[in-house]
Amino acid sequence: MRFFSCFFFFLALNLSAQHSGVFLGNNYSSNLNHLIYNEGSNHHTSFKPLIKSDLNFSVDSVLEEQNISDFSNWYLKKIFSDHFVILKGEDYRVIASPIINLSKGKELIDGKNTFTNTRGYIIEGDLGKNISFFSSFSENQSIFPNYMDAYIRKNRVVPGQGYARDFKETGFDYAMSSGYVSYRVNKMFVAQFGHGKHFIGDGYRSLLLSDNTFNYPYLRLQTTFWKVQYTNLYTEFQDINYFLNNGLDNYDQMGYAKKYMSSHYLSINATKKLNVSLFEAVIWRMNHAPGSNGFDVNYLNPIAMLRPLEYSINSPDNVLVGLNTKYKLPFSSYLYGQLVLDEFSLNDLKQNNNFWANKFGYQLGYKIFNAFNVDNLTLQGEYNLVRPYTYAHHNPQQNYAHYNQPLAHPLGANFSEFLILANYKWKRWEIDAKLISAKYGAKIKGDATSYGNDLFMSTGNFASESGFQNVGAGRSSDFGIEMYQGNLTTVNLKNFNTAYIVNPRTNLKINLGITLRDFESEESEMQTQFVNFGIVSDLFNHYYDF
Repeated sequence: MRFFSCFFFFLALNLSAQHSGVFLGNNYSSNLNHLIYNEGSNHHTSFKPLIKSDLNFSVDSVLEEQNISDFSNWYLKKIFSDHFVILKGEDYRVIASPIINLSKGKELIDGKNTFTNTRGYIIEGDLGKNISFFSSFSENQSIFPNYMDAYIRKNRVVPGQGYARDFKETGFDYAMSSGYVSYRVNKMFVAQFGHGKHFIGDGYRSLLLSDNTFNYPYLRLQTTFWKVQYTNLYTEFQDINYFLNNGLDNYDQMGYAKKYMSSHYLSINATKKLNVSLFEAVIWRMNHAPGSNGFDVNYLNPIAMLRPLEYSINSPDNVLVGLNTKYKLPFSSYLYGQLVLDEFSLNDLKQNNNFWANKFGYQLGYKIFNAFNVDNLTLQGEYNLVRPYTYAHHNPQQNYAHYNQPLAHPLGANFSEFLILANYKWKRWEIDAKLISAKYGAKIKGDATSYGNDLFMSTGNFASESGFQNVGAGRSSDFGIEMYQGNLTTVNLKNFNTAYIVNPRTNLKINLGITLRDFESEESEMQTQFVNFGIVSDLFNHYYDF
């Protein structure tokens, strides 16, 4: 990654369109999606964040249309319709705004009071015609509902937002910073180096790569020509359990154990309605094979197929391949789907013997804008299923995960999920509703066997051979692997939010929400009835719906 950093810095030194990314927040991008997914557009929509200069419309113009009031007073304009700081010149533009989340809540069943106190900022700018940059930071203190509190104490991270440190007796302190620089070489080629996250797909969840995890360093190289967009993504991930699992005190170490991902994503607009995209990724470590030392330059090849390359160097690394598709339908709607393959045996699949290494998952979904001819009403339905042991590895250090969370779906593997989403906007008012029903097979208490849900448990005999203490005894068997094996668990979640958008530029809103969650397993039950109220800059996704 040092090589990439120096290379990109050199390019920047040798040099006002917008080459920054569209915020990943689902609620923020709902203002833009009806244009991005328009039947007449030819956008490559599935690798996000989308780069603004790749769109055939101005994001700023769309946001300006939402500023339904023209404020002459400077203070009112900054609060309700504009960024706090705007600097413009002949060949530069810089904007900056504060971001906040000041909310209070109550878990009704046991009377627990919750809160979130977030302070931060965003800065975005364009320098000349070729360079754009972005930076954000947030500092947070929170007391969460009980199910979130239990998850955080178990995994030591706030989902997608960083390491959780104790705050008073029942809360957590956590912080996150993001930033990148984009350099557009020409109309076809964009390079971006930064610290952030990505999402691959056209649905709510992704089975290929999600923004479910904490930020990571990355280099993104994107080439667009004709009907094709080809993206290389090189990343550095962290395993924050490595020293703990080896019986070491990780606080005495210099940082966390590192691993790397090299990935290729080929998006093809086969017709005006059909997009087909191919994904491949390899997770690898510096010293990953006998006799191997240092940086493995084989995985830097931007074109070579990674699976044959892995075989050619006798590598034990973790390779995934996937497919993403989208088909535009009438009435401003589209079908979408994904397929992920971790390992696969066609012979065993034909024999229907439920071979453990048939590790795959799929997604099917439908989304419609202006449903029932109601302007700004968006409806979406989605189904996800992932077989046991998918994304996991015999060496847990090379699982498809980062910072104690899966890189794809929050539930890991060995699950199915059905969700329905609804969003309606009228002027500055907004209503969101979400229904989720999920089923998965979790670990059995007191049993060290991996049943395929926990990506941080070994899928083979690696644990016993290496002396790792906390990665399990391996898979349950070679054949007869069934969905939901282990501790059968169901989650039913209902969420409803109503909000008034104070400032569309930063999606600052006054929000009132209620969450009803029923959790039931063979070992325990938990019910959540949670109400919250606050003012929040809703720019980023926080996946608390698991």
